[in-house]
Amino acid sequence: MSDIQSFRGDAYPRAADLIGSDRDAVSGERFNTRLRIVPSPEARTPVSQTAPALPDWSGLVDLVHAAARHLHRTQAQAQDQDRASGQALRRARDAVVAAERQARQAESLADAVRRRAEDRVAAAERRVAAAEAHALAAEGRARESEAWLGRVQATILSAFPEPNDQAAA
Repeated sequence: MSDIQSFRGDAYPRAADLIGSDRDAVSGERFNTRLRIVPSPEARTPVSQTAPALPDWSGLVDLVHAAARHLHRTQAQAQDQDRASGQALRRARDAVVAAERQARQAESLADAVRRRAEDRVAAAERRVAAAEAHALAAEGRARESEAWLGRVQATILSAFPEPNDQAAA
């Protein structure tokens, strides 16, 4: 078999086959005498006609499925937490509204009690003022009565002398 035929049969010749086993031939005439024929890219045929073995992707597919399940669980948990927090916020808002309503009712009740107490104090102050006026009037009448009583006593004493005073006279 000639060198050309041996090169033509091998689409990817090794460098050792091209050069030969003799290293001296690399620099010598043998290297120069060989003609290297390289087939065109269209003419090249793969060494093996069988399709290359595809890698096993089942492990990766299983990981993708596991990640999707984890994502769905995480989303479900997030939705549950969102619903729970929404319910908690609604309950808190309702509690605040109820507390505000109770505070307004308590404030209204306190205002009513305050007004009634103020009315009672004002009525008591009026009664005290009236009682003071009656007391002053009673004191004036009492002084006038004492003055009259003193005059009546003086008249009685002057009209009726004491028995001891008559004997001495």
